[in-house]
Amino acid sequence: MGKVFLIGCGPGDYELLTIKAYKTLQNLDIALVDHLITDEILETLPSKTKILYVGKQKGRLSVKQEDINKILLEFAKSGLRIGRLKSGDPYIFGRGGEEYLFLLQNGIEVEVIPGVSSSTAGPLYADIPIVMRDYSSGFSVVSAHLSGDRFNKDWIPLLKLRNHTVVVLMGLSRVKDILEEAKYQGIDLRIPTAIVSNVSRSDQKVVTGTLEEIEKLASVSQKPAVIIFGEVVNLHKKIRSYKNVTLNMGELIWKK
Repeated sequence: MGKVFLIGCGPGDYELLTIKAYKTLQNLDIALVDHLITDEILETLPSKTKILYVGKQKGRLSVKQEDINKILLEFAKSGLRIGRLKSGDPYIFGRGGEEYLFLLQNGIEVEVIPGVSSSTAGPLYADIPIVMRDYSSGFSVVSAHLSGDRFNKDWIPLLKLRNHTVVVLMGLSRVKDILEEAKYQGIDLRIPTAIVSNVSRSDQKVVTGTLEEIEKLASVSQKPAVIIFGEVVNLHKKIRSYKNVTLNMGELIWKK
């Protein structure tokens, strides 16, 4: 029997790979790759490693989870070392738990390697401390999607909590539903809101506003994106203002 590694590859920047993830990537016979894995990370794989793309994309023909499970099983039975490369962390809305349980039930050795999740890296790279005294004493990470492409609205009441940050993954295409449900549940639409696109990548973009403006914010954002709700979003402009002052002073000194 071979062995399967469920590898969290982070949000995009290959430097966010853990040392363990990097070392594991160097010793794979085959890599099953999600569509969000960047070229930078794929370039770290040895030339001998075969790459199979099995990513899922909304609205596009993709490999079913059941088929991915079968592929992993068949390769493992052939005695190969298989890497299942997942964006972010395997267990944070990455279906890693489903694959892990399936393989264990079929007698396959599996090792799970944690990865940096966009749910925490997104706020960080956007200069938004996810928790901070006097702003937020806790945070929740939720998905806007349920199986069958259904909208998940169970988390909306979290927006009523004081001193709390809510991070929404896979929510960019659901902003209209989020806004309508928030209105229905009497949520304060002035909640500070940020959308961070392409976290940690060269084309990362951050837009901020309020929940009431979320559709406008989404219209200038790209997938993959993280949506952040809470008072901590107000820290974005505050932190950036200090960064700009430092930069301008540096430019002034250089010119002198």
